[in-house]
Amino acid sequence: MAENQILAALQIESNEVRLLVGEVFNTRLNTLKKETVACKGLDGIRIVDQKAVASAIRQAVDSASAHLGTPIESVLLAIPAYRFKKETRTFSKVIDSGDGRIKADDIKDMYHKALTVNVGSDIVVANVACNVYKTNGITYRKLPVGEQCDVLEADIDLLCCDKLTAYDYVTVVEQAGLKVLDICLDNYALAKEAALFEQTMRNYVLSIQFEKQHTLFSIIYDGKIVTSENEAIGYDALAKAIAQRYSLPENIAVKQLMKHGRLAQKEFTNRPVYMWTANQVTNMINDYDLHETIKDTADYIAKDFQALCEPILNQENVTVMVSGDGVEIEGVDRLLAERFNKPVKCYYPETLGARGAKWAVPLGLFYSYIDSQIGPDSSESSLDVTAYTAHLNSRVNHTNHEEGFTSRLKNMLFNNQKNS
Repeated sequence: MAENQILAALQIESNEVRLLVGEVFNTRLNTLKKETVACKGLDGIRIVDQKAVASAIRQAVDSASAHLGTPIESVLLAIPAYRFKKETRTFSKVIDSGDGRIKADDIKDMYHKALTVNVGSDIVVANVACNVYKTNGITYRKLPVGEQCDVLEADIDLLCCDKLTAYDYVTVVEQAGLKVLDICLDNYALAKEAALFEQTMRNYVLSIQFEKQHTLFSIIYDGKIVTSENEAIGYDALAKAIAQRYSLPENIAVKQLMKHGRLAQKEFTNRPVYMWTANQVTNMINDYDLHETIKDTADYIAKDFQALCEPILNQENVTVMVSGDGVEIEGVDRLLAERFNKPVKCYYPETLGARGAKWAVPLGLFYSYIDSQIGPDSSESSLDVTAYTAHLNSRVNHTNHEEGFTSRLKNMLFNNQKNS
């Protein structure tokens, strides 16, 4: 991988598009800009209005490009793990180099072969992950570049998703005038960001991605995603309960849910949390009323999640992690812990500039892409790095010039005061 890359990661999720731009330097990530743009062209994970989604993507990209001083041309794209399927197959490569040593291109050839496998008419391979490499009777977990052999074998997981869904997501990005640099399943990206593969040797992790219009459940075991299921219910069910009771617009209901909703607290007060005027009448929602409004819906969601996850929850060595925008609602972890009878942890990224729960998947797109780069010649970026560097330098020089002038002006005023 090149020492310096600037990449843009895009997630199209429920009610918005999320764009995160970061600089990768020696495998370290520095976030440069993040954008969220509301979008009504989605129904859960399904794109129902391509023009609306493409317009939202273009708006996010244009805003980030203006900040960076150079246009973003391509993105890493998250694809929903809808109809997720995993297949493991063995691939081989004859090593025909002059010295008989494995080169990065040999492994690239195997990965390319895995990505192009025909797994069916209605699903497509989105990601590949190698479990082990085998040569000369020796098993390797890491890339065996430089080892001498005649034939290299690899057991590779093919991570698949719904072909039509993947096609729709790629198409809408191209309609926004962008190139798709790479795709990655959202459950795989999350696992990379949260280092879930490293935590699951002989243990199960139940990953719950709680978003506005849907929830994705994934089981990870022994460093692999075993299965994923999508449930068409999200935290908008809670917001709708607020909107319907108080005749509020959806965006206001969501805002109050995120800011004041508490799902697992036992005691509440009459403290006002929101006031507004309609038809010259002042209305108010207090702490207790808000909880009473969402309580039954929250219990229904928790019960639904428990029923869906019951087989894995019966295992002893299970940990539960909740991620996604819905994590921002206070008490999600405690509500599910009471229902699951398991410890539940909410996941927040630790990367500076992207510590909100919603940024876990975009961050994971970076790490998935970095890990997939084999060899030193993988240098493609989402924008012109040279132009960005020149723009950054001009801003720094302009700032220094302004500081110098301000400093001189202060000195002039100070000297005039002394001489007067």
